[in-house]
Amino acid sequence: MFALMGLILISYVAASIQTSYAQELTKTLDGKVVLDKSVVVRGDSQTIWLRAFDADTGQPISGAIARATVRYADGVTVRQFAIPRDALGMAAISWTIESDTVPGVFSATIGLSAAAYVTEQFDNTFSVVAQSDHNDNHHNHGHHD
Repeated sequence: MFALMGLILISYVAASIQTSYAQELTKTLDGKVVLDKSVVVRGDSQTIWLRAFDADTGQPISGAIARATVRYADGVTVRQFAIPRDALGMAAISWTIESDTVPGVFSATIGLSAAAYVTEQFDNTFSVVAQSDHNDNHHNHGHHD
């Protein structure tokens, strides 16, 4: 009988710890993603600016990790990046588009994650052209509400 009571107590404590842990993971992370350019000339750089903050408090989340997967227009080339946030919850991912890449629409999937927060994901696109016909580098904003 005593052994059975001990097992029930252990089960109760384990369930209580799991419930408490699950409640901690319900914090909501929010973010803002801004592409530096909506049109990039081959050989130029592209930058993805990211900001992570707590959806309830609006406070920046330092130590959050930003991950980006960029799929090139050729359907083959993929670039992956991971970078931690600074104390203000901000990060920048920057790279040079190869000068011989196939022009077209590139897609970027950006994920933000932090301990005790639900991960957020954003999708965005930008175009790469062979040469600049005009100055159409308006910022392309992605915002999650």
